[in-house]
Amino acid sequence: MSIVSKRFLSYLLDMFIIFIILFLIKQLLPVNSYEIELNNLNELYVEKKIDSEIYLNQFISLTHNIDKQNFGINLFGAFLIIINFIIIPFITKGQTIGQKLFKLKIKGKNLDIKDLSGRAVIINGLGYLIFMFIILFIATNRIYFILINLLGFFQILVVIINAFMVLYCKEGIADKFTNTRIEEIK
Repeated sequence: MSIVSKRFLSYLLDMFIIFIILFLIKQLLPVNSYEIELNNLNELYVEKKIDSEIYLNQFISLTHNIDKQNFGINLFGAFLIIINFIIIPFITKGQTIGQKLFKLKIKGKNLDIKDLSGRAVIINGLGYLIFMFIILFIATNRIYFILINLLGFFQILVVIINAFMVLYCKEGIADKFTNTRIEEIK
């Protein structure tokens, strides 16, 4: 298997682990009342009982409230990203759980918390979450909705560009910005 395939699969595994943990914890929490409201709103719109302007205004307000109510689980998600992509690789001298399984390692001149944090902010969604936490309680519903969707689009774009860079240049965005690289362990 090529190193590109191993990088992709190890990243998917690491993110899948985080997703499963968050999913299981979310199942233990009470139902978010705003999510029920959002489902009802969607039904009203599909059944053409409300127009698109009313739908959009209520959708924007509800998504902001859902994110506020999900603050704790999102904070825990950030904590899992920090553990899996910063603390574990720091302790294991450059390996996440997925990278250990696929025999990969993050290498750098002096691989430290700063390098690992930079990688997590750029490619693992930590930057997205930090920005979300900053604007969640200070922005109006509409401003929050616009910024979080632009940021989400930007995060997806970074991941896609990173994938193509790894595929064609063997180095991703995080590799370039943090002067690190992913290598195979023999």
